[in-house]
Amino acid sequence: MKAIQQYDSCVSIQPLGFDAYYARAIAKERIGDKPGAITDYSIMIHLDPEFTESYWNRSILYYETEFYDLANADLYSLLQIPENETNAIYFITRYPDDGVSGISTLESMQSQVYNQLGLCAFKMKNYQLSVSHYTDALELEHNNPDVLVNRSLSYEAMNQFEFASNDLQLASQLDPDNTLVAYNLARIEEAQGNKSKIISTYTTIIERNPGFAEAYAKRGIAKLQAGDLQGARSDYDSAILHSPKDELMWINRGIIQHRMRNYHPAFADFTKAIELSPADEVAFFNRGNTLMSLEQFDKAINDYNSAIKYDPSNAMSYYNRGIAFHRISELDLACLDLETARKLGVEKAKITIEKMCQ
Repeated sequence: MKAIQQYDSCVSIQPLGFDAYYARAIAKERIGDKPGAITDYSIMIHLDPEFTESYWNRSILYYETEFYDLANADLYSLLQIPENETNAIYFITRYPDDGVSGISTLESMQSQVYNQLGLCAFKMKNYQLSVSHYTDALELEHNNPDVLVNRSLSYEAMNQFEFASNDLQLASQLDPDNTLVAYNLARIEEAQGNKSKIISTYTTIIERNPGFAEAYAKRGIAKLQAGDLQGARSDYDSAILHSPKDELMWINRGIIQHRMRNYHPAFADFTKAIELSPADEVAFFNRGNTLMSLEQFDKAINDYNSAIKYDPSNAMSYYNRGIAFHRISELDLACLDLETARKLGVEKAKITIEKMCQ
């Protein structure tokens, strides 16, 4: 804060002092004042419309604050600035006093711009455009595994799994130890139905990076689908160890516990998920199911109430609550819920209504 106050003084004394705005923008970034940094970069652009680093840093801040159209505008401006030797060495590091990490070539600089344009297009769900931008980046910098991974995600979003797999295979050749590349390749294989290699692929990823929680979770799902409940639970134990604040990890382990008929541990897992995310309808729904198995029907109804509150479109919440109402002899409420479930598309609700509500 003291540094910013000093820069404020410099700006007040010399309102056109370019260096003071630049230093203050960097200082504001470091304390998380992104709007303030954007304002200073905007002033810098007004003072020097060809200073590339102002556009680059402001575009990154716009991206981080989800103003993707404004980030796009800055990135396109960068591509239109006349090329010269000075511009070619900019934005190697966000913070100049951290030291220069290397000299960027003009091609590398432009490749970064196209890559960032691809990221913006991806966030705006314009996947075809994002592929085009990533391709432009790769034409300038052929062997960039990060750009290949980004393009693969766009292909995946368009269900073009073969193209996604090709990009990831090439990225893996360029960077064999990159666990993120291996992880994404495993996901693509899974999406294509290549289940035979999934468990071994995630095992390799875990061996490379033993703290990768998502890899344990994915392997756990694969083991669950293969009927290995003990193995699935063990993997989710590890996933939770490495990512204890992710409510989805607790929910999935709870589901596994429930299938193993370990109802009390399942209840505890769903309760933990609700503590982490109090409006998670999936956690309430599954805890309600566990309470049904424990024959605690009133408590199950309360959880289904919460599940319906946070997701009124979940037909199975109405169906299961209807069954719970029937178990405590609240027949009118039971039939009302079962009819709602039927209207929402639960096929078995019609048969249940014929048995319980005639």
